[in-house]
Amino acid sequence: MKLTQGNLEGIPLTTEKHSFFGNIPFIYGSDSLELSQDLLRAYTEAASATDFPREACRGEATIKATVLQNEPNSAWNIGVLIPLWPILPVNESWTYALSARIFCNGTLVRHVEFIEQQDVKAILYGRMRADLVNKASNEMHRKLVQRLAFELNANRLTDLNSASDY
Repeated sequence: MKLTQGNLEGIPLTTEKHSFFGNIPFIYGSDSLELSQDLLRAYTEAASATDFPREACRGEATIKATVLQNEPNSAWNIGVLIPLWPILPVNESWTYALSARIFCNGTLVRHVEFIEQQDVKAILYGRMRADLVNKASNEMHRKLVQRLAFELNANRLTDLNSASDY
C-alpha cells in the first residue's frame, strides 16, 4: 500500500524547494512515515505565501492514520477452507486525522484539525484490497489539502458554520 503518496489531480503543486510544514509525519500504528514530495508540495500550497509569508511564518503538521474493522471476523476469515484462503472479506474504515499549526514570528496564529474517513470493502486480500486502500488514501489526502486551503484562506467573507444559519 502507498499511504504516503498521492496523485492529487486538480490541486496545484508549489515550486518551492522546501515544504512550509517541513516534514509532515504520517503516523500509522507504531510507524512514522514520510509523505512523498508531491504530497508535501500540495500541503505547502494550501498555506498561501501571501497570507503566511515564508520569511516570518512556518507550519507544523501531523497526520495520524487509524483502521477500524467494521465487522467481526466470519467463518471465511478462519481459514477453514485452505484452498479458498484469498476469499477473505474486508470491511474496514480508514481515518486520517490532520493536525496543523501555523506560527508567525514565533506566535501561534492558526491551529486546525480535520478528520477524513473512507470505507474499504473488498472480497479478496492482496492487490485488489491494496488498490482500494490506495484510492481511499488519495481521496483523503485530496480532501485534507482542500479543507486546509479553505480554512487558511484569509480572504473569505464567512465561515462554513455561519453560512448554514441563514
